[in-house]
Amino acid sequence: MPDVFRPDRAGALQAVVHWHVTGPADGEDDVFELEIAGGRCTVSPRPARTPRLVLHLDAVNFVKMTTGNANARMLFLRGKLKARGDLGLINKFPALFDVPRP
Repeated sequence: MPDVFRPDRAGALQAVVHWHVTGPADGEDDVFELEIAGGRCTVSPRPARTPRLVLHLDAVNFVKMTTGNANARMLFLRGKLKARGDLGLINKFPALFDVPRP
């Protein structure tokens, strides 16, 4: 995600998002933290900050959403993406990243 982040579109946005991706063989969620601040996007495998938004989705829909093959709003409306916190931030995601197209 940091590689395709568009700081020019983020403006002064500051946000911490915790992603919970379900579906690994061990039964535990993969959890990571995405931080947008100061025109930068960083990802950490160890969530440490208080999130503005928490997202829960399965691995298949995570890949679809982050590659531009699924719309976050539609996943949310269909119950495939669960969110807690600043739901308006979900709507901003597509503009913040330039997802590579095949």
